[in-house]
Amino acid sequence: MMAESPMRGNTKRGRWLWPLVLALWPLNAQADEPTLFSGTWVSVLGMDTQADAPGEDLLVLRNRLDLDLRHPISDTMRVKIAARLWQRTSAARTDSDGWKLDVNGHFPDFGLRYDQLAELREAYVQWDLGPGRLTVGRDIVQWGALEMQSPWRIWNPVDYSQGILGALNPDDTPILADWMVRWSQPLAGGRFEGIFQPFFTEHRFSPFATDTAVVRPDVGPPLPQGMFQMLRHIDLRLDRQLGDALTTALNPPPATPLAGSMGARWLVNTGNWELGVAAIFNWDRMPILHFDPNVATMLGKMAAVGFDTAKQVALLGDPEYQAAQAAVTASGKGPLDLVSADWQRRLTLGGQWSVEVAEGWIVRGDLAYAPKVGSALGRVVFTDKFEPLVTSMLLTGAGVEWTHGDTLAAVVEATWNFAMDVPQAQPLFLMARHQVVVTGGGQWKFGENQAWALQMGGMYGISLGDWAALPRLSWKFADGWQAGLSAAFTGGPLLSPGGLYKTDDQVLVDIRLVF
Repeated sequence: MMAESPMRGNTKRGRWLWPLVLALWPLNAQADEPTLFSGTWVSVLGMDTQADAPGEDLLVLRNRLDLDLRHPISDTMRVKIAARLWQRTSAARTDSDGWKLDVNGHFPDFGLRYDQLAELREAYVQWDLGPGRLTVGRDIVQWGALEMQSPWRIWNPVDYSQGILGALNPDDTPILADWMVRWSQPLAGGRFEGIFQPFFTEHRFSPFATDTAVVRPDVGPPLPQGMFQMLRHIDLRLDRQLGDALTTALNPPPATPLAGSMGARWLVNTGNWELGVAAIFNWDRMPILHFDPNVATMLGKMAAVGFDTAKQVALLGDPEYQAAQAAVTASGKGPLDLVSADWQRRLTLGGQWSVEVAEGWIVRGDLAYAPKVGSALGRVVFTDKFEPLVTSMLLTGAGVEWTHGDTLAAVVEATWNFAMDVPQAQPLFLMARHQVVVTGGGQWKFGENQAWALQMGGMYGISLGDWAALPRLSWKFADGWQAGLSAAFTGGPLLSPGGLYKTDDQVLVDIRLVF
């Protein structure tokens, strides 16, 4: 699992769109819709309450500027462009005493790290062609009835590099836009939607991050102990070019339409019910990974000696190192060949439903099945030793949502994922063979003009015993301005999602301007 550079897929793959947009821009022929421009600036200061090892972030300052333009070219054609400027400054712990003061008044040694990012999030042209609608460009697809953890949210890649904090604010979704062509039209009393994605974009991971590392001692792939100390200081949230190089080294599916993904959904409303069926044929963004033991041995021993000249000379006479180096040289490999990947196609079939059972009450459900067909189709999971398995997967869930005017809202959902071809007693990495997860959230607006809002989100993994709690209190103190105090607390076994993020518990203060 390697981090994708955020700019990858935003330049060469999108160049064909801009001449089209610029050519159509002057054709503003008596459009009824007004041009809409909006933006959001958010500044967040976070303090890590669990920074107990060198390299972990003590303080993080994040600034984000989102700009959104919606322009009608004509009565039947419109353009949307959404861009993001993002800056992150972190003060990392570089000593062994941490951020707490000792009796001598010793202060921590702060190592400041910086990251800047400019990315094109959404950019598409949309045509109304009779009863149908065609959308071409960079977009986000939200299929499925469940609000929080639908098994149908598999069209777009996800940014896992920022931990669990993306769930704090709905407008800061970890879902990444991707290039696609969408067509929708009425069909048989309902509405049909077809999607084609000509390119493949990976999830965005940060496997060596000091705060939420997948690669660490006793967790993740079987790497030599000598590599972990070195890898813990490589944060691919910050080292974007290195992340892009590592992703490219995994040889993802080619960026050609012949290797694209496609899917279709049909929704129909009858009475209080909404029913839908769907099918998606796409790539599993979690590849089958293969680790070369000789490259791992060579890199592990090199990392153990570091820059000590005497140890480097002694390493040249190490028989184990010599054997590993000879095997690597004979195979024509290099350090970037530590990991290779096979990318798996998958077919997902199923449906969704929702029904308003009473005023303010909605019940929802999703069902998805991804079959394993020989070696061509299936879902990729990993054992606790990071050995890949390909399995059929059944995913289902149900939830209930309650709203009381615009003052109170709450939602509770439960999902069950069943890895059908995994042995009964086989422990898995970050999941279980039978995985049951309950999530929930609520919001209460109060005060004059509902200026205050109290939010709570969370999850509990019944199968793995992990959990997360995300409280937030916000205050609209002026027109367009809002301040907030929030936190993210997680816990659970080492191989669970809650256990992965428990070293990154944070308390955050934010201020935002919407214009």
